[in-house]
Amino acid sequence: MNFDEVVTELLDRCPGAGGAAVFDPDGIPVVTTPRGDNLENLSAEFASIVKSLEQAGREFQHGQLQQLSVFAENTVVILTSIAAGYFLMLIMDRHGLVGKARLLSRLTSERLYTEFV
Repeated sequence: MNFDEVVTELLDRCPGAGGAAVFDPDGIPVVTTPRGDNLENLSAEFASIVKSLEQAGREFQHGQLQQLSVFAENTVVILTSIAAGYFLMLIMDRHGLVGKARLLSRLTSERLYTEFV
């Protein structure tokens, strides 16, 4: 499976999408589209947040983190678990179709799952 193609397809199907990345548990990107420091830096920052949330989930017995949406003034960041600490990150315009993006992120992560287990 070509990760770039899968991520590009996700971006094409999400009106208002500005970029996407797949990152490992340490925040190191496996793929970023478009390529650039912004997504790489953002994935590193979100990796530490994800680790904290996963620890809290274990402590409170909530189970594994499946999806997280962060709404900022101009942007929405959607993080979707793939497997083994890998996450799909989708960057959306605040006025994009966020509900559709959350669904497509989940479906995309399911497509990528077999590559990470």
